[in-house]
Amino acid sequence: MLSRGELKAVSTVEALREELFERVKELVKVPTVNPPGEHYQEIAELLARRLSEIGLEVEIIGVPREELSRYGVELPRSIVVGVLRGSERGRKIVLNGHYDVVPPGHGWTTDPFQPVVRDGRVYGRGTADMKGAIASMIIAAKAIIESNVALKGDLYLTFVPDEETGGHLGSGYLVRRGLIAGDGCIIGEPSGISSVVTAQKGALWLELVTLGRAAHGSMPHLGLNAVEKMAKVITAFEKLKEELALLKSRVGFPEPVRHTTINIGGVIRGGTKVNVVPDSCSCTLDIRVIPEETTETIERRVREFLESLREEDPELRYELRVLERIEPARTPEDEEIVKACIRAVEDVAGRAPTIEGLTGFTDMRWFKEVMPTVIYGPGSMEQAHVPDEYVNLEDLVVASKVYLLTIMRFLGYK
Repeated sequence: MLSRGELKAVSTVEALREELFERVKELVKVPTVNPPGEHYQEIAELLARRLSEIGLEVEIIGVPREELSRYGVELPRSIVVGVLRGSERGRKIVLNGHYDVVPPGHGWTTDPFQPVVRDGRVYGRGTADMKGAIASMIIAAKAIIESNVALKGDLYLTFVPDEETGGHLGSGYLVRRGLIAGDGCIIGEPSGISSVVTAQKGALWLELVTLGRAAHGSMPHLGLNAVEKMAKVITAFEKLKEELALLKSRVGFPEPVRHTTINIGGVIRGGTKVNVVPDSCSCTLDIRVIPEETTETIERRVREFLESLREEDPELRYELRVLERIEPARTPEDEEIVKACIRAVEDVAGRAPTIEGLTGFTDMRWFKEVMPTVIYGPGSMEQAHVPDEYVNLEDLVVASKVYLLTIMRFLGYK
């Protein structure tokens, strides 16, 4: 049951639906492709202007040059922070969205950066992932202001770059520098309007190198073929995969991947010439770790497994290097931000949402370090990064209403 104030604010979102659709389209038209990170300043200024127009305090934070150099980035990175101050010293809620998009690739039937509305959908790169959510957040804030809702706590809108390349210079920078803190965070990644995401898998990316001995290709017995050694190791990894599959997560991941998984050979290299016995072979391991485990424990199991193979084959020599380590994240369902978001979905959509986990990683990796975090946004992960990406127009409106009610109930209002 909605209160009178909530009904008024929700009705205001409904009245702003056409403006919401226009906001999505204007954001999609800015081709913020990452890598390399194009048109960031343009979209940062656009977002800052829209937030300022509706009455928020706005700051554009430029990431320092030394930070850019640290991550091998040349183009500038800008973070937009908008604040709506509450009337009391209450809670703080953070709504977060990334404005960078992946390259469009091939296979589009429309121009990816000239949004098209058709059959109740808006098509374009970033509509689902996740400029649609950013627009829904802006309209939710505007509806709160236009409905004369006096929030008791502070509302922060943070729009960041570089989530598609790890978020180090976006949300990661905010968290590392202590520039953002709060009592709850909603990230607008495309969960679908009937799902609330409370967890995501971690990632352990490894590079395995097998070492051999070079020789002329016509005299292979004089060498030690590193590619053949790698082939045996890859085959043996099936046993470790089976062992990892025994522990099922309690989080709502899809059943086929409800355990820690290993993808072998995303990048594999070996040999230099057709007539030379290869003396090295490298292969990547993409391990996605459930919240019940840690990347450290999984790394230890991999190393122990490789050592067991070396005991069986004394000629096996290898090196193992960590490329990336991201811990899994999970927010308990009894956290206030989770309960507020679930209740808002129930009231707007008319049914209880499913509680799910993401198999990939998002900027939740950063925000979980400083506040309880959930993911909720319009669109679906199936639409992210694909040709003819789209989001349903009605889902944008639903998401905006969910954001609005979550904000009002989490912060309190008069």
